[in-house]
Amino acid sequence: MFKTAESSTTDLKHYAIVGAYATLLLSVIAFFTPLISKLSATGADYIPHLKWASDIEQQGALILPHPLYHLLVIGVRHLLSIGFVDASTIVVVLSIFALAVLNFRILKSCCSLKTALLLSFCLLVVTPIQLLYFTDQHLYFGYIGITLYHSPTMLLLKPLSVIVFCCALKAADDPSQNTLKSGLLFAIALFLCGISKPSFLMVVLPAFVMFLLVIQQLKPMLKRPFIYCAFFLPIFSLLSLQFIQTYLQQNLSQGTGHEESHIVIMPFETMSHYSGFLIAKFFLSIAFPLAVFCCYPKASVKDKPMVFSLLCLLVGVILTYVFAESGYRMYSGNFWWSGQIGLYLIFLFSLMFLLRNRLVLIGTMSGKIKFYLCMLMFFFHTVFGLFFFKQELLMPYGQYW
Repeated sequence: MFKTAESSTTDLKHYAIVGAYATLLLSVIAFFTPLISKLSATGADYIPHLKWASDIEQQGALILPHPLYHLLVIGVRHLLSIGFVDASTIVVVLSIFALAVLNFRILKSCCSLKTALLLSFCLLVVTPIQLLYFTDQHLYFGYIGITLYHSPTMLLLKPLSVIVFCCALKAADDPSQNTLKSGLLFAIALFLCGISKPSFLMVVLPAFVMFLLVIQQLKPMLKRPFIYCAFFLPIFSLLSLQFIQTYLQQNLSQGTGHEESHIVIMPFETMSHYSGFLIAKFFLSIAFPLAVFCCYPKASVKDKPMVFSLLCLLVGVILTYVFAESGYRMYSGNFWWSGQIGLYLIFLFSLMFLLRNRLVLIGTMSGKIKFYLCMLMFFFHTVFGLFFFKQELLMPYGQYW
């Protein structure tokens, strides 16, 4: 039988999407493999994490509160009969690819496939607009990082955080769809997110509650078992266990032979230790979403993904600037990760907001100016991100942080 025009069009769209995924995979492998391979062998964060992976493999016991990266490296290493460095490279590059796919799936409904491809890849490299580099030679310190390569657990966390964000948004947007299946998927996503790195769980717990309050869904949701089983239970269980292991039992401190470490409130201590110009660097970090909000304040506060991602950023910023750890981890900046993932989410959903409402936003001359000003700001972040990538690839580890 002959295919109809409609079925042929559907087939073409399917092949185009498959081709887009293949393009993303090849692009991610070609672009990121050299840097991730280099860092897996020499990066200061990769070396201890791979040492812990080796210890887990040898001892057969989980010695960390967030072992997902380590377990994946061990699994890939045994599956392919390769070393830890190569296994780490594969795990991290595939994590970046997963993030690219999620970016693409979110953006492709708002624009052409080619535009979604380009912007999905740009989101993999965006960084703060590091104008003060010419003053203090810092590309990372003092800013809220958006894209970083030196933490394998953070690179694994980012796609999982996007999945959790979308699950939470869907649960709040249409409570009638909160079925057993969706609740199980939500809980699994939260579990994987937590055992990758607890940073986003600390953000999404208060941010989601505030979001439900803002959209007037908190009381209805609190009357449903769904929110307790799919959201509160996995988060409180994981964070409690990780807190006990890290700060009460002091497993990590004892395992590394250091003094005890505890959570302390020390505003700006960790950020100011490495850099000045914190106010300027904060605004240079959020320039794109700030431009979107300033240009479209009324429309932004009515857009649920924008509001939710803004709340994630708000909680992340508080954790970044206010909290620290005592002892040997004082200046490790472990609370910075929360601000970084919150900032990534608002970048993604600010971009989605612009693309989804593009035809309305550019309806007038002033509308066109504001729209293209916002997009120009996004590409400034991309250009500085490419420069940061080049420095990380070609220069000694962390030389221009």
